[in-house]
Amino acid sequence: MSNAISMTADDSNPIRQSITDALGADIVSDGSAADAIDGVLPDVVVSPGNVYELSRLLALASREGLAVAPRGGGTQLALGNQLGRLDIVVDMSRLNQVVRHNAADLTLVVEAGITLAALRETLAAEGQFLPLDAPLPQRATIGGALAAGVSGPLKWQYGSARDLVIGMKVAQADGRLTQSGGQVVKNVSGYDMARLHVGGLGTLGVITEVSFKLTPLPRHETTLVAWFNSAAECLDAALSIFNSDIMPLAMTVFDGGVGERIGLNGAGEDACLLAVRLGGRPRTLQRLEDETLAIIRAQATRVDKPDDDTGALWAHLADFGHGDNGEAVMSARIAVVPNRIVKVAEALSQSEGVATVSHPGYGMMGAHWFDADMNLGDSLRDARDAVHSVGGSLIVERAPLSVKAEFDMWDYNGESLEVMRRLKAQYDPNGILNPNRFAGGI
Repeated sequence: MSNAISMTADDSNPIRQSITDALGADIVSDGSAADAIDGVLPDVVVSPGNVYELSRLLALASREGLAVAPRGGGTQLALGNQLGRLDIVVDMSRLNQVVRHNAADLTLVVEAGITLAALRETLAAEGQFLPLDAPLPQRATIGGALAAGVSGPLKWQYGSARDLVIGMKVAQADGRLTQSGGQVVKNVSGYDMARLHVGGLGTLGVITEVSFKLTPLPRHETTLVAWFNSAAECLDAALSIFNSDIMPLAMTVFDGGVGERIGLNGAGEDACLLAVRLGGRPRTLQRLEDETLAIIRAQATRVDKPDDDTGALWAHLADFGHGDNGEAVMSARIAVVPNRIVKVAEALSQSEGVATVSHPGYGMMGAHWFDADMNLGDSLRDARDAVHSVGGSLIVERAPLSVKAEFDMWDYNGESLEVMRRLKAQYDPNGILNPNRFAGGI
């Protein structure tokens, strides 16, 4: 039987017909404007119900040279360079089950299409959680969050997404199913192979199943919010906490404009705010609170201890720029050494129209531009220069197509980029997975 895509006189969509012949009509639909990625419309959307359907689909796409873009909840589709071509969007939302949850061992195995919110609800019933607070958890999926390499405020104490994964199953570009790592925390066989796919944007394979180590929910929590007259004072207080014996669950600095957008009363556009999230048993929590207050009151003009649901505040900070409080027209993910973040913050403060949310404990900053009429290319160039001057990197998470045409959205070069090219050639030699979307047009 020929592998070529068949086309009859009645076939208006030969790609759909070929996939329907191989997998059945119930999981295939025509691509619509809602399925476009950076303006590139797919011919079809395929929603596999199990890994074997996914495997057969990728094998067909590899044989026929069809370009494939995996999609979870769609919250990170703006990330990356513009796709070179797109034939098939693979909707992973039906692969959404908890495969195994061993509460006694604090381990979990889930399919990649489960949303973070659904998983949180399941784990909370056992007094456990997965400290992965990517933006928009009601829509964001485990596989999508890992592929995009996103982290939130909780990374301060619990580490990045890579640190939480203990095993992974992946469908490779040719349809082969591979597994690395294991289902117990101490099993590290093949561990680094799983790490290749975290932050890889689905360019080396499609994540289908993930094993995690879990964490008990803190017995009690409290949040302190402090106001400062300048970013320098605010970040100085945050770094003082960083260098103390205090270990917050999260610690985030944001400007007054962010505070106003998330509904924090009296934030004031000229202020800089520090939110510190603390957790533990009652006596431990009180000690942490007292020590934190002793540090921040030295320079703060105001300190609040919100009485309402502080989880909403942290959700707003994790989501900022991604939709709930207005989607930014351009967003960047900045990584620098923690003690240099103040220099980047000061440089960005000179640029009009940018709002920043920083996590000084691990040197990460989100920068967001909301004014579509400003010269975003110049703003991006200035921001990247400021970040590079202190040895950091800046990845653009969202930008108009005009900016994507001028800049590489990733900030990799030299030896690291050559390593990525070799990995792409090894794992996806036909270049079908998200072509051109990763660094250097990979």
